[in-house]
Amino acid sequence: MPIPYLLTVLLYIFVALFAAADASLVSMSVFSAFPALRWVRVHFITLGIISQAIFGLLPVLVASLSKKEKPAMRWDIWLTLNAGLIALVAGFAGMNHPIIFTGGTLIFIAALLLLLQLWRIRGGDAPASLKFYITGIFYLLVGIIIGTGLFLNWSEALYIKVPLEAHIHANSWGFMSLVFAGLLVDFIPMVTGKPLGGKSAINYIFWGMALGAFGLVLGPWLGGSLPPTVTGLILHLSSTIWLVFLMIRALKESGKLNRAGGWHLVLSYLWILLPVMIAPLILLHVIEGGPVESTAPQALIYGWVLQFGIALIPYIARRFFLKDANPALGGSWLSLVSATVGSILVWVSIFIIPARGLIYGVGFALYALALIPPLKELFDIVQSGLKKYEPA
Repeated sequence: MPIPYLLTVLLYIFVALFAAADASLVSMSVFSAFPALRWVRVHFITLGIISQAIFGLLPVLVASLSKKEKPAMRWDIWLTLNAGLIALVAGFAGMNHPIIFTGGTLIFIAALLLLLQLWRIRGGDAPASLKFYITGIFYLLVGIIIGTGLFLNWSEALYIKVPLEAHIHANSWGFMSLVFAGLLVDFIPMVTGKPLGGKSAINYIFWGMALGAFGLVLGPWLGGSLPPTVTGLILHLSSTIWLVFLMIRALKESGKLNRAGGWHLVLSYLWILLPVMIAPLILLHVIEGGPVESTAPQALIYGWVLQFGIALIPYIARRFFLKDANPALGGSWLSLVSATVGSILVWVSIFIIPARGLIYGVGFALYALALIPPLKELFDIVQSGLKKYEPA
């Protein structure tokens, strides 16, 4: 992973820690001067931490697996992505529509440039994971268009009936699910010494996730249409369960479940499977959808996306930055327990209305605590790596 991306990952983890602490204090009415904006917090995890790692890693990783020359650092992509993130967060803070449009446009351009860069590597010795990455980034482009349009009243022009849900589904079930699956296809063999699964299993997971995400985006786009939504749920859920089964089997057989890093990967998927399993209850009106849809994305991002990153980003940094041939997965038992219990409490807060603020606040306090070990871990990695560049 190029140094600029690694440094921005470290910076955004630091910011995300304070954003989680702020959310905790505001929710418990301890502090209210600067109420946290939930979309700012979420985007510091997705665009700030995870996308930095993905954008920095994928060209290097795919070229390495394709036995091609390491690509040069694309400063245009890095600058466009980060300028877009800064503009987007600034626009959210003041609900400034021109700034939001600028931020969304810049991030769209960065994602498109990355997609084109990866597209040129296809064919020949390209890894099986490449189709996951390309399709995932395509869904990111769709999610950016829908998400930017949320604030600029594009939904009516695009005939999107439930734009917020379509945006979340494009980014979560499309972009992150597919890219994370591709990363597991590539890194599970490096971590465990065994392939994640056979060619047919990998193809099934890809098509199940890709087509499932299409149904899950199309459903809310059409106003909650059941046929595409239910079909998408079945395809995505079955392929995700198969992916998790293969991952658990490989980690267990290699002894990697003796450490927190392996469990971070495994337990992270609980928080993407839970909303998918709850969705039928919402569709059948067994439980009220509004509170779940407004709160569950926080547990999804901190429980799934963050935990996945806690395990894999330090591993990637050690392997590609420190040139460690056999690095350990990231995370600690403290970060594992804190992130898991924090996600449980955020979900519990949905249903216990009288104590919602307190429970939600404690959950985010645990998220802030969970961010401390990976922050220290990545800081130590960066410090050790940069010493190599210091003049003698």
